[in-house]
Amino acid sequence: MAVAKFNTEAMEQCRTTVSSQAGQFGAIGDGFSNQYGNPDIFGKLGASGAVQGAVTAMDQAGTQEFEAAEKVLRKVEGALDKIQTNVADTEEATKNSMRAV
Repeated sequence: MAVAKFNTEAMEQCRTTVSSQAGQFGAIGDGFSNQYGNPDIFGKLGASGAVQGAVTAMDQAGTQEFEAAEKVLRKVEGALDKIQTNVADTEEATKNSMRAV
């Protein structure tokens, strides 16, 4: 029977990187919140309200997209953590079963 080899350092590095990236995406999304203002900041043009509405919509869309990216990366981090735990548990069980023989 072939012995499976797992690069635990590579899995941990991947998990750590994903965790870091999730935090960065979350921070970017937080930076979008409420960055729009009063229509008057766009001048006294008739379209000032429409411009402000478009900026508000872009702000909200940016916030939602970065929050979604953070959630996906957090799920990836959790999945990698589960893989690491399962590999460690399997290796420990295998090691213990060989001692009992």
